[in-house]
Formats: sequence, structure tokens, C-alpha cells
Amino acid sequence: MNYIDKIVANRSINEKVVIPVLEESLKENDIFNRNSFDKLLKLGLKDDEALILLASHKSLIKYGYRLSLDTLKHILSLSKGDNKFSTLKSLIRSPFIFAKAGWIYEHAPYFIFYNRYKQEELDCRILQFAESYQSLFLANQVSFNIQEKSTNPRRVLATSFWEKEIWDPVEMIVWARRNNLEGVEINVDFHPFNYARLLPEELSEEKRQEIKAAASRLGVKIDIHSPIVGPYLPFPNPDKGKPIFYNPLECLEPQRDAIFLARDIGAGSVVVHLIDLPRINEMANLIMAAAGSSVRITIENYCETEERQDADTFISVISEICYSLPKELVRDNFGVTLDVGHLNIEGEDPLIGAEKIGKWCKDKGIFLRVHATDNYGKLLYYAPHYSADVHGNVSGRGINNSLIIKMLRHMGLNFDVLAEQIQPLTPDDIALIDNAQRFSINESYDNIIKDGKKRLSTIGVDSIIDLEAIEEGAYQFLAGLEDINSLREYLLYRKIQTKKYLSVDEVKKSSLEIMKMPLSFKGELMEYIDDLLAPVQKETGLIDRSKIDLVYQNISGALFGRLNRKNLNQIFYRTKTFNRGDIILEQNSKGTEIYFIREGEVTAFVDDINLATLDAGEIFGEMSLFYNIKRTATIKANKDNTKLGILPRDEFEDILVNNRRYAYDLIYRLFNTLPQRLRNLNQKYKTAMITLKHFLGSDLERVKRLENIISESQFMKTSLSNLSLEDIERLFTEKRSFDPNEEIFAEGDTGDGVYIILDGKVRVIIFTSDFKEVILGELEAGQIFGEMALIDDKPRSASVVPFTPCKLAFMSGKQFNYLIQTKSDLAYRFMSSVCLSLFRHILRLNAVYLKAKKEFQ
Repeated sequence: MNYIDKIVANRSINEKVVIPVLEESLKENDIFNRNSFDKLLKLGLKDDEALILLASHKSLIKYGYRLSLDTLKHILSLSKGDNKFSTLKSLIRSPFIFAKAGWIYEHAPYFIFYNRYKQEELDCRILQFAESYQSLFLANQVSFNIQEKSTNPRRVLATSFWEKEIWDPVEMIVWARRNNLEGVEINVDFHPFNYARLLPEELSEEKRQEIKAAASRLGVKIDIHSPIVGPYLPFPNPDKGKPIFYNPLECLEPQRDAIFLARDIGAGSVVVHLIDLPRINEMANLIMAAAGSSVRITIENYCETEERQDADTFISVISEICYSLPKELVRDNFGVTLDVGHLNIEGEDPLIGAEKIGKWCKDKGIFLRVHATDNYGKLLYYAPHYSADVHGNVSGRGINNSLIIKMLRHMGLNFDVLAEQIQPLTPDDIALIDNAQRFSINESYDNIIKDGKKRLSTIGVDSIIDLEAIEEGAYQFLAGLEDINSLREYLLYRKIQTKKYLSVDEVKKSSLEIMKMPLSFKGELMEYIDDLLAPVQKETGLIDRSKIDLVYQNISGALFGRLNRKNLNQIFYRTKTFNRGDIILEQNSKGTEIYFIREGEVTAFVDDINLATLDAGEIFGEMSLFYNIKRTATIKANKDNTKLGILPRDEFEDILVNNRRYAYDLIYRLFNTLPQRLRNLNQKYKTAMITLKHFLGSDLERVKRLENIISESQFMKTSLSNLSLEDIERLFTEKRSFDPNEEIFAEGDTGDGVYIILDGKVRVIIFTSDFKEVILGELEAGQIFGEMALIDDKPRSASVVPFTPCKLAFMSGKQFNYLIQTKSDLAYRFMSSVCLSLFRHILRLNAVYLKAKKEFQ
């Protein structure tokens, strides 16, 4: 504890008499630690020294974060400045708030300013925190203009996790009542990115009574989510550290505080994440803290932990926890929070996982609550330091929350449902959960399963409903509750979310299969290549390509669909109205537009079979925007006055060329998804062409033309025409010079960054399997190369060698990541330039491939 040594070193005070006072302060039920503070003063310490010791000790011992003494001294000096820091001065009389200000000061450079700030900006951030803490929490007066409990609240709980405007839990309860919601889950935590979150220690006895009284008076249920973020270690930087509170068993004091808070305010449950699966006894001991109260500790299944948490694994762990606890404690104080989004990220169908966990809870008599959310598994790409757990709107298409709730209720389970989403609750989100919670239960779960089995027995195994699906209980339930077509549509979505791209070895194996084709099939060679190698671009051939293209369009529409409605309206500003029965687009027709349903509803037909219905807010037609393919379905308006936003290909290019600010989120997503699409297309087409070469045999002239086409398809030029010289100087800070034939990097090297040519020319080269050099093309001043290294960790796909003296500038991947985190206009202008190049190259690849098909069929 060197902070103690440094403080008492210049005074004749024995460290051994200081430590007991500091330990005692951790148990003191006073946020100002007045008793411990007075004792330290009596030992001969000054006011500032005592405050620094108390704040340092609390931060390190209770919360696990070592604060810099320089940080605390600087905040103290700020508080003694002019009158504008008077609020800060009074607040940091509390050692905990002093420590919290220190956490903010040390984390803000990375979480708020992204490592680009001036000292006065950082100081101002501390001042803003103090003013907000005082006005929005300590001095906040909540208006109770609603006097009565709701007689019929919507059966939905909201979460405070992402709420930034409301600091006071009492106000959160009033907000839930005003919106006629059943309840709220209060997240107690420290967030380096959202200072509105409070830890239990900050809620005084008086505030706890206010919370309890408000909830009781207004009839609002309250639950607690235990801390899951906290300060970051070993560095307060998301690139180098991890949140301290991530594993509840590594920060037990804040977890216990949350349980005692729940006791005091009358909360029903405290949610605790299951992170460290083998530590059964320690988790059981934590649950024991609720003994003798009405509070339940509900263990939530998590994702992306060391051991995959599918339903079977989760059930095995919580079963052992139950066995470790007294029966009466399991009955009164234990429960499960089922998070359907976490199951999806772990690669398990949430419907199947929910059925397993629901059955276990029903059989064992275990209390259940549900976190409804939405994500697309690991299908999409997200910003740095975020996982696929994106907490989309519960009314989204990634997870069928309504079906899961209905299934669990049919099992005879009664439970609360929390809408765990980042965006504010919309009427659609509330209605979806509320309707599922009120859905009329006319038949037992077992009877619906019987109906499902009966319906499934009338169909044979096909490309979508295979034998495994027919025998799956959750799918039998869906077929029984709704119908076979509903199950078919559901399985199509699941196939897309669990799709994978084939490896190079698998692609080679496909090529060998092509080589075995009978000679009589050579006339249709390219069609066979399309069908056999389609998995490189999409899912396996188990599903009819036309059908999976349609579903892929819709789910890939999440590329756009994750944007907020205002931005979507700006992107799809061109609008057209259709009436019921109008054909919007026809199967096998050509098109280059993508559609956004502003109002109304459309139905998709494949070969006159009703395949899917899409509602307002959904996207379709994305494949035609990116690929030169025929429409894979007929789309008809299902309601009068259906309004569609339309984005043609040329206007999409305009968004990228002009770096439209309203499309920044879209640009980021494109930047992370287009490279993988390009790689997949490259691999597919290259493999097809190489296979075709074998069939051309000794026709050297045609082989040569084909090789030219292969080379043409592999080469891409990217320039930064929308950036000024000053912009380029800011981006590419490291200058490098190369002589002719001095290799810049080689094919297969690890990609570490991107280059721009300031002067000179380079050649881009690959080598054939027999080590022959193939020049793909030349690049000159103003053009960049190696940009794919900024996006993924794939090896360099070609070698680059100067053929004149060259001056280059370099930007490392690490530098680029910092740039992205700034969310600056420059960052998005750079990304939009790269996206435009990738998009045009994808279109060119399609054109080249069609040219090859036409010439060599």
C-alpha cells in the first residue's frame, strides 16, 4: 500500500495506526466517512491527506482499482480554484465521490476524448460531472404528478443500463409509471462512458426509502442488475484493459452491496452474470447473502466466456449451484434470468435453448425471468470494443422474442420480461412483449407439441426442414402453434444466422468435385460452378439458392436496419406508394435498387409460393445493390398506401462520394463488411476460373484470355480523392522511402497498416503455384494499397514492389483504430473512400465474371 507510505512519510505517524482506521472506513455507513476522517486528523494528518488516503484505500481495497496520487492531488487543486469549482469542492468531501472523480479523470482520455484532448478539456469534464451529479441526482426533485397505480400496465420492464439523462432511480420509477410499464431494472454500476450510473454506496438510507416508497406508491416493479463494468484494469483504456466488475466473483463487495440495496428498496431480484463456470461454491456463497429476505439472486446465462454457455452447459452449472444451497434458500432466494440474446451469440437457437432452460425451471420449480433482446449472432461486424451482443430492439428480426415468450407461457411458467435494448422503447417493442405476455393460452404445451408432430408427419424431409428439425421439440411447438410455413420461414432465418464461409481448403475440395463432372455437362459448366461454390458467398447447398438469397437480402438488410429511423429516412429519401396487390419487383427481373418499408407491408413470393411477410422498418433488395444478379423473388404490396423508400445504386455511390453525415453509421458497417464480401467473391470467382482452365486444356489462346480475366478481377485501385493534402498528412504520419525493386511487403506477410504513394510507381504482384510472377497492375502517386489490413488480420494477398524510386506515407492499424474511436469527420471520409472503392470493385468482379460465363460457356 505505497499510497499510505507516500502520505505519512513526511510525518511522524506510524503506518500501523493508520491502516486500522482505513479498514474501519470501509465498514462505515456514511458516504462522507466522517468518523474515520476525524480519527485520521487526530493522528496528525491534514484534511487533504486524510481525504486522499480514504479515497485511495476505498478505490483499491473495495473496488480493486489503484488510483494515482497525482490524479487525486490534481482534483483537489481544481476544487480550490475559482467559484465554478465550488460544487466539486463540496462533493469530494466524500471519499467515494472523490475516488469516482478520479476514475473519471483517468478513464476520460480514452473513453470520452479517444486520446485527443487538452488538459483544460479534461478538467472541464470533471467540472461537468460534479455539476450533473449535484443537479440531476443529489438536488433532483422528482415530480409525482401521477398519484395512482396503473390498473393495467403493459407487461414490459425497461432497463436503466443505457439511460444517460436520468440519474435518480426515483425518477426512473416515475418514468416507467408515466409510460405505463410494469417495472424497471435498475443497473447499479460505474460506466466510464456514462456517468449517470450509480453504485449502491451512493444511495443513502434516505434515498433508498424514497425509491421504495415511489415503487410502492406507483405500483412499479423494481429489480437490480448487479455491477458488470466498473473501472478498467490494468489500464483505464479499452485497448489495454478490461472492466473490473465483469466477473462478479472478482468483485464481491459491489455485488453484496447490490443485494443489500435490493433488500432495502424492496426489489424482487438481483441479476448476476455467470462468468466463471467452475467456481460453483463461490457463486453459492454470494447467493447466501440474500438469505432471510424476499430478494432472489437470479443467475443470467452469459456469452463469449472461456467455456461456451449453451443451454445444456448453463443448466449443468446452475443445477450444481442449486445442490450447493439449502432447499429453502433455493425456494425463496434463487432464480434464473434467461437472456435469449446470449444464447444466440453462443451459436444456439434461442428458441431451443429457451425450451431447455424453461423445462428445467418448470421441472425444478425454479423462479424465472427473461431478458428479451435482439441480435444477429455473429453475422454482423461492430465497432471496436463491442461484441455481437448489440441489444437491438426487441421487435427486430434477429430473435423471435414473441414466440419464445409464448412457448414458455404454454409450459405453465409465469415470469417478467425485460426489454434489454439500447434504443428507447418504441410502441412496436412494447406491443410485441405485452401481446405475447397476454396471448391466450387455449391448449397445453403437450397438446401443441402433438399437433406439431402430426403436421410434420405429413411432410417429407426437404432442403429446409430436415430430420433433425422434425424431431426438435421447440420446432414441433412452432409447427403446432402456427403452421409448417411459419416453421419453414423461421428455419430460413436460423440458417442465415449460423452460416459460415468455407475455408480455402474446402473451396479446393469443391474444385476437385467439379473436375469429376461428366464431359456431357461441360456445356453448362459455369452453372455447375455457381451452384457448387455458392457456399463461399452464402450458406451451404442444403437450401435452394433462390430462397436463401431472399432471406439473406432481408437479414443483410440489418446493415441498414440498425440505423435509426431518422437516418434511414434521409438515406431512402426517394419514396413511392403502392396499393394492395401491386407488384413492386418481379422474380428474375433485373434491378439495382434497395427498398426500405416506410409504411405498410409487403409479401415475398418465390415461384408463386408465399415465403415471407415484411413489415414497416424492414429492408429488402440489398443483394441487387451489391451484385449484378436477377431478383430472386416477386415482392407485392400487402396493404393499401404502402410507402417504400428507394435507394438506387447511383445514389448509394453518392452517399459514399460525398460522405453524407447522416450515413456515418452505415459507412462504418460497410467498412467492416464489404472487405469480407469482396474476399468471398474473389475466392469464389478465382476458384471457378482456375477450374475452367483445366477444361480448356491445350486451347492456349483461350487460356491466356482467361488468365487476363483472372488478373483483372484480382486488382483494385483506391484513391483518396475526397481528402485534402492536409488530411492525408494527418492520416499518414510516417514517411518511408524505397528504391526500385526493394520489396515493400510480400504476399503472405502479416498486414500491419496501409500505404499511400506520395511520389513514384509500384507494381502489385502475385506468384503462381509454379512460382511464376504475375503482375496484377500498377499504382501511382495518390493511390493507396494494403488497406485491407486495417479491417481484418488476413495475410497480405499480393506483393508490392517499386519500379521507380518511391516516397510513401504509412498509417498503422493501431493508429487507424484510434482514428475510428474519435468518430471524426476525417475518419469517416477516409472510410467512405475505401468503401466506394470496395463497392465498385465488387460490381466490377460481377461484370468480369458474367463476361467470362458468356465467353467460355
